[in-house]
Amino acid sequence: MKFLDKLLRTWRVKVALNHAPSGMTSAFDIGCDEGFLLKQLAPSVTLKAGIDPRLDQTHLTEGMTLIKGFFPEALAAHPDLGPFDAIFSLAVFEHFSEEDLQASANAISKLLKPNGRLIVTVPHPFVDQILDVLLWLHLIDGQATEEHHGFNPEDLEKYLSKTLRLVSTQRFQLGLNYVFVFEKQ
Repeated sequence: MKFLDKLLRTWRVKVALNHAPSGMTSAFDIGCDEGFLLKQLAPSVTLKAGIDPRLDQTHLTEGMTLIKGFFPEALAAHPDLGPFDAIFSLAVFEHFSEEDLQASANAISKLLKPNGRLIVTVPHPFVDQILDVLLWLHLIDGQATEEHHGFNPEDLEKYLSKTLRLVSTQRFQLGLNYVFVFEKQ
């Protein structure tokens, strides 16, 4: 991971954590990579778990459960997981198909505690063109922009509002990314 990748990731995580519920003691990260976001959480967050298909294996590390696999399918092997005060999904949902988003919405609703929050970041569609230039200049590592399939961030509410209520949305990183905050009723 190159310097610019790390800088953008750190910025995304900071924005997402600013929307975490106060008093949070449990968190789940969809697309957790090696657990970077989970490692940033306060010691009062005692239940930390994440899922990512790029992990080598499912394992417990530094007080976190990291699950190898795709969300939500891989959760079937972990029926006792949760519930969580917050679920994070940073720069992930733009890679999901419509069917994956619908399945994710149902799984998230089951994983969240009442009044729990889902905090999502997704890029503006124009970001793909910027990423292509940054890749060409070797300023960032490979990104799976081909998986974005014309994802429109404003469609996110359509998929998630069936089970969650949109609390807020804002743009950050010079307007090139969105953060959406949903709550379970």
